[in-house]
Amino acid sequence: MRFILIAVLLLIPCLALAEDEPAAKKKAAPKKKAAPKGPSESALIWARDTVAERLKDPEEAQDFTSDLEWLNVREGLYLGKELRGKIVLLDFWTYCCINCIHILPDLEYLEAKYGKRGLVVIGVHSAKFENEKDVTQIREAIQRYEIHHPVVVDKMFSLWHKYGARSWPTFALVAPDGTYIGRLSGEGRREELEALIVALLEQFEGKIDTKPVPLRLEREQRPAGQLNYPGKITVSDDGKRLWIADSNHNRVVEVDATGKFLRAFGDGQRGLKDGAPKAARFFRPQGMDVHDGGLYVCDTENHALRRIDLASGAVTTVAGTGAQGNHWKRLRDPGHGPWTGTETPLNSPWDILFVNGTGYIAMAGSHTLWTFDPKANTVSPFAGDATERRLDAKDLGKAAFAQPSGLAFDGTHLYVADSESSAIVRVGLKEGVTTLAGGSAKPTDLFHYGDVDGKGLGRRFQHPLGIAFHGGLLFVADSYNHKIKTVDPATGEVRTILGTGGRGQTNVFRGESFMEPSGLAVHGDVLFVADTNNHVIRRIVLKTHKATTVKLTGVPVPQRHARVGGMGAAWPELADTVYHPALEVTVRADAKVPVTLDLQLPVGWKLTKDAPSVMRVRLGTDVRDVKVTTTSPQASIPALTPGRHDLHVRVLYYVCQDEGDCRVRSVYWPLRVTAKAGGPEAATLSDRFEP
Repeated sequence: MRFILIAVLLLIPCLALAEDEPAAKKKAAPKKKAAPKGPSESALIWARDTVAERLKDPEEAQDFTSDLEWLNVREGLYLGKELRGKIVLLDFWTYCCINCIHILPDLEYLEAKYGKRGLVVIGVHSAKFENEKDVTQIREAIQRYEIHHPVVVDKMFSLWHKYGARSWPTFALVAPDGTYIGRLSGEGRREELEALIVALLEQFEGKIDTKPVPLRLEREQRPAGQLNYPGKITVSDDGKRLWIADSNHNRVVEVDATGKFLRAFGDGQRGLKDGAPKAARFFRPQGMDVHDGGLYVCDTENHALRRIDLASGAVTTVAGTGAQGNHWKRLRDPGHGPWTGTETPLNSPWDILFVNGTGYIAMAGSHTLWTFDPKANTVSPFAGDATERRLDAKDLGKAAFAQPSGLAFDGTHLYVADSESSAIVRVGLKEGVTTLAGGSAKPTDLFHYGDVDGKGLGRRFQHPLGIAFHGGLLFVADSYNHKIKTVDPATGEVRTILGTGGRGQTNVFRGESFMEPSGLAVHGDVLFVADTNNHVIRRIVLKTHKATTVKLTGVPVPQRHARVGGMGAAWPELADTVYHPALEVTVRADAKVPVTLDLQLPVGWKLTKDAPSVMRVRLGTDVRDVKVTTTSPQASIPALTPGRHDLHVRVLYYVCQDEGDCRVRSVYWPLRVTAKAGGPEAATLSDRFEP
């Protein structure tokens, strides 16, 4: 297959070629986010020539096959059928890949601008890790990253090979007549892609099908809960407060040790906005640490470091500009820092840890470690050469990391959860960078992963994201193995302490089950776990390894998120569901009986408009769902024969105050129904909401 070779394609997973090219070939990152102006004239000239050349001697694009599984769409799509007449942009991605995350805003921009003019973006998920081949996990990733276009699961890499992809992300473009136009690879390709789209719109003017494809978004299958993909967690020195990076609610939540809601920082909307707690905005925050009266937050997808004043709650930006930084170029700057924090673009900061007054930052997007000086308000590169590999070196600047995502300190050394190399790395000022456990002897081998405990060479993790130190041991969130493990810093021995190795989505209340845990925090004899894809916080007593789910109470749901989602086939197991004792009810036999719910709301609260509130009535195999839009929803049960019957009623509803503070309430009633002649012709259940 012929192709347009725009970037050198290397067999390195999750590699951002835009990060790893020499500085002379890179475009400087913008200082501030600006309104896109579209492609330059030179890019348009190149694109028009390219499209004209390709159409002169057309090559038919490889179509999808019937054995492929699709997500975010009602049925499978084909280039020769539903997609004929459309401009099709294929995005080859895998959800571990930070560079694939970086290009999502570009895809959103192109979809928003050209979606109604015939552009269809299709994500082709070609997994790196074994865990990423699980369709359930891909579905979770689609919801987590709010992907709104069709995604096809390329489990056997058939499309990957057909289109000649060699790295993530890779793009392939197909013309409305089915002609294969070519491929591009790496980050920073929006201008070229847009120019090619414009050129195709010109070439096929009047011949493009603008009818939308039949989407069925995965996000519509799950209602919003109190937490939405919590990424990281930290605990106060006295153990009385927890801070949760409620990543997909774009906020930080503060609760006490029992899970009682105290405060939230961020209004739930994406954005980079300073100010009071309810006015500030974040964009998928991750790692946090407390220092000198402030909670420092890695505002990951804003490429910024934020500070929350714990006395006033005010949020300020202390580093980052909102633009993604080019750290390859920064590391080759003769000045080499330190640079003023608010004038320096960062690159997906994922975790922060303060040691002796200095904040160490795991800069996942540029595969480096940085430092932050809170007194001078400056940032500086600390370790790593900005190439994506795992390389030990005594010289910190010559070492290499692969998407560092978690930090811990044992009093002497810094430890890094190096997610893409599936390794735990030790960093010391004198010793440099050495691998403690996991990882391959070959620096560029980022496929050395698995689930192997023990001591010595051959220990394996699978994309670990979280790490904490306590009692002489490192605790590791081995995310894609769905486990919590320990590593002995003295010997490198790896042991699993909790986790079955299988995802625990359907076993939220079983302590041994996790689903991509990402964040860890420890206080005393308790380890707290952000169990990301289960949307809960776990509490592990280290002496017994007993795990329970922290019951959060009073945590509001941002109004924007309360209006998104639906029930689908499954009912969510929310940790704070109210389970009423069995209720005896008598009804009339041989007649349909309406069951009415009486919702009693306090003054100032009302049902959230357009929220996925629902009432489900189940009698045997008969299940009836009714959307809750009033405080007196009603569902009818079929006519019952005389005698005893078991009826189950579940209700999930969202209520909000006018200023936007929303809550979700989940209630369950088991009803023991007696049907008899002359019995009542209706049944009423009552639920009182108390914020």
